[in-house]
Amino acid sequence: MSVSSGDNVDTFTCQNCGATTSFDPGSSTLRCPFCGTQLAVRADAAAANITVDHFVLPFRIQKQDSQDRIREWLGSSFWAPGDLKSRSALDRGQGSYIPFWRLDADTYSKWEGEISQTHTRQVPRTRQLADGKSERYMATETYKTWHPRDGEHEASFRTWIPASTGLTQVEADQLMPFPEESMMTYSTDLLVGFSAEEPGIDEDGAWGPGETRIRQMAHDACALEVERLTKVDTRLSNRRSAVCHLPIWIYGYRYQNQDYRVLVNGHTGEIVGDRPTSKARIFVAVGIGVAIVVLIIVAIVVFG
Repeated sequence: MSVSSGDNVDTFTCQNCGATTSFDPGSSTLRCPFCGTQLAVRADAAAANITVDHFVLPFRIQKQDSQDRIREWLGSSFWAPGDLKSRSALDRGQGSYIPFWRLDADTYSKWEGEISQTHTRQVPRTRQLADGKSERYMATETYKTWHPRDGEHEASFRTWIPASTGLTQVEADQLMPFPEESMMTYSTDLLVGFSAEEPGIDEDGAWGPGETRIRQMAHDACALEVERLTKVDTRLSNRRSAVCHLPIWIYGYRYQNQDYRVLVNGHTGEIVGDRPTSKARIFVAVGIGVAIVVLIIVAIVVFG
């Protein structure tokens, strides 16, 4: 496999998880930011050529700050073990620019649905009197009738699809938002001191899930136009694509012989990750819930 080197960056492909990462050749660290693999093979960067707009959002959260935030986060969950913060072994972590596809499209939707109209009517009812007898009376009742409506909706929508082979869409959504106003035109000078994963998903591959997400956004917008949405037909046009390298701190930690991963938005400090749960605390919470239900039932029986 050939080695690619140019513009002050080299690339390598992790043999364990497949992530292709750019790094500052002045750095001696060849470590995959996602799985921690040290033995990585440099790869030809030809497949990573980017022909669309390309941006970088610089890191704002420094490493020590990211670690402090994680330690606070480890101790902030009621459901986590009480000693999680003190006994978790946090690795040295790595700051990496992770590629995202920024996808924009204009939408035109035709929708059909229903709206309701509330009416009142008099209906017969029966009630018990104090002497035990019953009587009939007329009561006011409200009811709804539904009427068809249709319309059109035009809008532009944007979605983000991770181009990383090591980052899931769920994690990406949880890390959002990244402030776009602070993005800069891509330059290898901005990568110095950090690694930068190359896109593992091409533009066509990103538009598969991207179109689905944009159509859902258009659907949700149409749903606001009517009480019951029964049909939506959406067309996409004027598609635009860009690759944005976004800053993410990637850490692993170990607790009771189990490994966990934590991600930190390198600009806002938002944290996404897994925490173990305390069985004892879950048991106590369930016990308290059962006790409350029992007390309510007893109160109803005694005082009801």
